Amino acid sequence: MNKTVVISGGSSGIGLATTKQYLDKGARVIVAARNKNKFESNLDSSKENLRFIETDFNDMDSVKKFYSTIKEEYKTVDIAINNVGLAIMKPLTDFQEEEFDKIINVNLKSLWLSMKYQISLMKKDSTNDKHIINISSINGLGGSEYLSIYSAAKAGVISLTKSAALELAKSKISINAIVPGPFDTPMLNEALLTQAQGDQRQKEIIEREYKQFIPKGRFGNPVEVANTIFWLSEGNNNFISGHSLIIDGGITSRYR
Repeated sequence: MNKTVVISGGSSGIGLATTKQYLDKGARVIVAARNKNKFESNLDSSKENLRFIETDFNDMDSVKKFYSTIKEEYKTVDIAINNVGLAIMKPLTDFQEEEFDKIINVNLKSLWLSMKYQISLMKKDSTNDKHIINISSINGLGGSEYLSIYSAAKAGVISLTKSAALELAKSKISINAIVPGPFDTPMLNEALLTQAQGDQRQKEIIEREYKQFIPKGRFGNPVEVANTIFWLSEGNNNFISGHSLIIDGGITSRYR
C-alpha cells in the first residue's frame, strides 16, 4: 500500500492496532500522540515507514503545528484516522469548566481542526481516493451516566462526520465513522478500575457483569476495529459515505 496514513492516538488501544495494520500493509504511517515513551514501548520506532510526532490534542496550536509539518514534509495525506479520545467519569454536576473544555477539546474540537487540515491536504491530490475515518463511541448514540460530557462529544463526532460527508460527497474524499462498543483497551480498563474505586477484585466483578450484558459475551479485540478501518480505506468502498459503523458485540442491537 503506497499511501500516507495519519493516525491520532496511534500508540495505544484501537489506534495501536490500526497503526500495526497499516504498517503490515506497507503504508507510511505518521502517529500523532502525546506520549512518546508509550509509542516507543509499543512500536518499533526504527522502521523507515513509521514516524511519531508529539501532539497534544488539548492544545489547538499543537494540532496546527502537526499539520504544518505534514504539509511541509509529506504534501498530502491519503488516509486519516482520527482516534484520539479522553473520558472522565463523574456526575454531571461535579464537572469543572476546565474538565468540560478538555474533554470537548480532545474528543471533538481537535477532530474538527484535524479534519479541516486533512481535507485541505487531500484536495491537493486527486490521483486516488482519500479516506477520513473518525472514531466515535456507542456512548455517543445516547446518554451515559457519569460520562455525560464524553457522550456529548462523541455524539458530536457522529454529526460532524455526517455533515462533512455531505459537503464532500462529490469529491474523492470519503468520510465515515466507526462507533466502537467495549474493547479491551487501556482506556476501558482504566474506566472499569475507576468504577471499582481502585479495587482490583471489584473491577473483575464489574467486568464479568458487563460481559454478561454483551450478546457476544466478551470485550472486542482492537484488531477487529483495525481490520474494519483498513477495509473501509482500501479504496474499493468510496460509495460508503457518512456512515456510522457500529462494532459493539451486539449491545445496541436491542435499542436500534
